[in-house]
Amino acid sequence: MSNSKTVLLVRTRLPWPDETRISYRWAEAAKREFEVNGWQVIDLASDDAVRANVEKLLQAAESDVFLFYGHGEPDRMIGQDIMALIDLANLHLLKDQKVYVVACWTAEVLGKKAANVARCYLGYEDEIFVWSQPYAAYLENCVNKGILAMLYIPDCTIEQARHHIIDEYNHWIDHFAVGAGVFDPFSIGFAAVLRRNRDALAQVFGDGIATLVN
Repeated sequence: MSNSKTVLLVRTRLPWPDETRISYRWAEAAKREFEVNGWQVIDLASDDAVRANVEKLLQAAESDVFLFYGHGEPDRMIGQDIMALIDLANLHLLKDQKVYVVACWTAEVLGKKAANVARCYLGYEDEIFVWSQPYAAYLENCVNKGILAMLYIPDCTIEQARHHIIDEYNHWIDHFAVGAGVFDPFSIGFAAVLRRNRDALAQVFGDGIATLVN
């Protein structure tokens, strides 16, 4: 029996320069929010973010909320050792998990296959782009918006969380494309990045009315 107030967080941090150096900090921010709200976070970070560790914890069923921040391909999440930590061969270990992924591509194949395995799966089905500061903070707002909506809004479902992510992207797209955030070509270029990331967000696979605790 899993603990409904425990989350398994898996996050890679590859050598600089690499986008995971930024997404690792986004995962840290999400971890802090869970902890201040009374959740236990099992944190497989950096060198601990490898297949054997993930499989062991999923088999132990300590949690039914699974978060991944790192690199992905259509059929796999990629670990710290550049090997698959979740792929089609061990996808069954995500049974009944509520899965939230901040990585490129994984929803294209893995997410679809997870629809009848995981309780629900939300991720991206195309490449997503990461920019450095000061823009990284706005990307963090977008990629974390869904999981934090589920944490802070009572009975927020994974489908509602998806819409919160889209709304957050739209807010910052307008800000940097036509609003107060337009300063130079970099701002307008960043709006295009936000738009690309928003459009890469897949539909929810599995149970769209799942919440963090139900």
